[in-house]
Amino acid sequence: MKRKITIILAAFLTGTAVFCHASPFSKLRTYLSGGARYINVKDLASYYSYSVSIPPGRFVYLRNKWSTVIFENDSRQCRINNTAVWMHEPLQKKAKGRWAVAESDAEKVIDPILRPQQYLSARRYGTIVLDPGHGGLDMGARGRRSIQEKQAVLDIAKRVRLRLANEGLKVYMTRENDRFIELEDRCRKAAQWGANIFVSIHLNSAQSSRARGVETYVLATPGLPSTAAAAFSRVSKTLYSGNNYDSSNTILGYYLQKALVQKTGSEDRGLRRARFMVLKNAPCTAALVECGFVSNTYEESRLTDEKYRDTVAQGVAKGILDYIAAVKKARVAKS
Repeated sequence: MKRKITIILAAFLTGTAVFCHASPFSKLRTYLSGGARYINVKDLASYYSYSVSIPPGRFVYLRNKWSTVIFENDSRQCRINNTAVWMHEPLQKKAKGRWAVAESDAEKVIDPILRPQQYLSARRYGTIVLDPGHGGLDMGARGRRSIQEKQAVLDIAKRVRLRLANEGLKVYMTRENDRFIELEDRCRKAAQWGANIFVSIHLNSAQSSRARGVETYVLATPGLPSTAAAAFSRVSKTLYSGNNYDSSNTILGYYLQKALVQKTGSEDRGLRRARFMVLKNAPCTAALVECGFVSNTYEESRLTDEKYRDTVAQGVAKGILDYIAAVKKARVAKS
């Protein structure tokens, strides 16, 4: 009860409404370490009726006839049904040398992906806002062949919009031409339009030309590190408006990442966590997709091809539609 009161008070002080749900793992034994609670992997597996396999080596396997979860030892990376997912904290050996996962990751990362129907029955899906990154004087990332992120993502967004509109969905875009829009205004527009789903579309860049692949971001949980930050690092406990949708964010991000990898055949860099402005201020379920590295010669070449950009758009659209299908299924199950 004390924990719940603290969360509600913090939300009041920050002006953010955060909905509190009882932990699905409240009956499982937890281990307290470094101020955080951990769940034994074998107990977690039992909760989902998984078998557990811990062979010598780097991985811990959880399986049943429907799905598979593979944890990497001492790592924040795992794979859920063959899609890469980053946790906030690494799998670790805790009490009596047994592998354990942070309770916060079990609640905010793993359970929403494995049981989306438990989290989506109250969500709506009829209005979607697509946010092509950058624009105007802000070109975004630029490749060696002079591809400009702002132009490529606008083209991708328009192609996504067409596919979603053909499914009878109401779709808005934060920009429909080459103009600059402040980050705050992108979320403000989404709120004005009554958005139920917000997807920001970007291209990536890195110092190393070897970096390649697609990745999807959702908002990090308050008090826990982003994927880019060191594990166990101290971070702000601020509750942002986007944290109202932590569970559905995870589900949307997972479906987007899975569909993008399937459609493009790109390297799977995983569902990740960040505190980007458009995720913090999102008025609804939100995710940000990075559709490839313009700093990589091969990926830049692909992104300059109109047909490949259409393939990327297919992936983004499929991810959104898969999320919507999950919402519909959850609503039917509740009725």
